Amino acid sequence: MISIQKIIVERVLNLVRHEVKRYMRRQNDETRKIQGELTECKRRLLRLEKYAKEESEKTIEHWLERLRTNGAMLKMLRKKLAISQKELAILLDTNPATVNRWESGSVRLSRKSCEKIAKIRSLSISEAHRVLQEKHTL
Repeated sequence: MISIQKIIVERVLNLVRHEVKRYMRRQNDETRKIQGELTECKRRLLRLEKYAKEESEKTIEHWLERLRTNGAMLKMLRKKLAISQKELAILLDTNPATVNRWESGSVRLSRKSCEKIAKIRSLSISEAHRVLQEKHTL
């Protein structure tokens, strides 16, 4: 009887080993498949990031060029921030007469001035007034 029991135990162990090996192969196959999908996703994400960066640079360049030739955009920005020409001049470290010439279109903005304007463009009204107060205290 012991020999039959041994045979049964060995067969059960063999069946269990076989099932474990099959399960491990399936898991390895699924892992390889997931790794391949992740690699593809990373590649597509890098491509999208590169495209987004190129497009954002083009958009900024376009906005800066329009701003250089169109003083009305500067005036709209100033109105959006609810500040005067004098206050805008303080934010941009220039004088109010220059801001007036920019807005009237008699003088084109320099690239450096456009870059300064781009920095304050993202400010909210409260942030713009806070920056003005900080500059007044200096």
